[in-house]
Amino acid sequence: MWFLFGFLTISICICVEFWRRHLSRWAPENTIEGLQYKHDSYKGKVTWISLGIVCDKHASFSLKRQSWLDNLFKRIGVSNEFETGDSSFDDLIYLVSDNKTLHYALANTIEFRSAVKNIMNFGVASQLEAREICCRNGRLWGRFKAGSDYSEGRIPIIVKALTKEFKALGHAVQQVSLISGSRWADPFVIKAAILLAVSSGLAINGAIQFFRLQFGKLPFTVDYLLIVRDALGYSILFMLVFALIAIYWLGRSARTHIVLVELMTVGAFGIFLTLATEMRDMNMEMDIAAPQTYTTQVVQKYTTKGRRSGTKYHLVVKDWNCDCGNYSFTVPDYIYFPIVEGGQMQVLQHQGHLHYPWVSQIRAL
Repeated sequence: MWFLFGFLTISICICVEFWRRHLSRWAPENTIEGLQYKHDSYKGKVTWISLGIVCDKHASFSLKRQSWLDNLFKRIGVSNEFETGDSSFDDLIYLVSDNKTLHYALANTIEFRSAVKNIMNFGVASQLEAREICCRNGRLWGRFKAGSDYSEGRIPIIVKALTKEFKALGHAVQQVSLISGSRWADPFVIKAAILLAVSSGLAINGAIQFFRLQFGKLPFTVDYLLIVRDALGYSILFMLVFALIAIYWLGRSARTHIVLVELMTVGAFGIFLTLATEMRDMNMEMDIAAPQTYTTQVVQKYTTKGRRSGTKYHLVVKDWNCDCGNYSFTVPDYIYFPIVEGGQMQVLQHQGHLHYPWVSQIRAL
């Protein structure tokens, strides 16, 4: 059941992530002088601010602050970024876009570049740092990283300072849209969204499945390191396949290295956790062989308490598979209390469909 449930959650997570990434929607808290804004918080502290205006629905592009990583991948030939010829712009901004209309507009419209630079250079001493400017689905917005000294009460001042720049940028976008129409479409945006959705979807699914396993004490795999070792090997293989698909599908586009970096980090985490949990579930649920019964001695029993996890019940027993030491694990309370320290207990062990031994039942003798 859990094995099939895993495939269902993978599909749901990927679809949700594709929808989120492709639409890039966010609901504004309020609007001041035509500029919408939204605060994102973590543990009561503002971490990000989104500021935006409504714009032409056909316009679609993404600009971000250029980093050393962008320069590295450009130098080794993985990604290919359009240069406008304006060094003050090209050194500051990385065009995460292969949109020819955008390239032409940036190269030939001083007002367009000027508005972008003014927004990206905006900052209130250690309070805000502009990270990216996006335009999609009828909205033009910027993302700002909030500093440690930032407070929500400053938003009217910030909005007032940036309204002129966003309106200037919106006007420049509108002028290009009147000429180009629907030709704003980036040829690689859907492909990148699909690859990134698979990457982040697998990570979310892996986290969900791992979280699920924390609530179950039985059944359990005797040696999880066996699954971890094999899952790690398969993960490396899957990562290489994903990387080759990304390179083949995206070519040397401006967003190739951005997709690759996420695949090798978030995607790697998701692939590993998803594979490990799916292998664990498959090993148990597809095991049709008869189990074996073992008797072993209880060496020690004890409990631990955590602020969030509550009370955990631990058993230390003689390893029933070999005369090579002790084996410890946690069990539910209804199994823990009948078992006597120094006494005997019975273990029902299965070989496993993938040959990872697992235990389905434990009881006191």
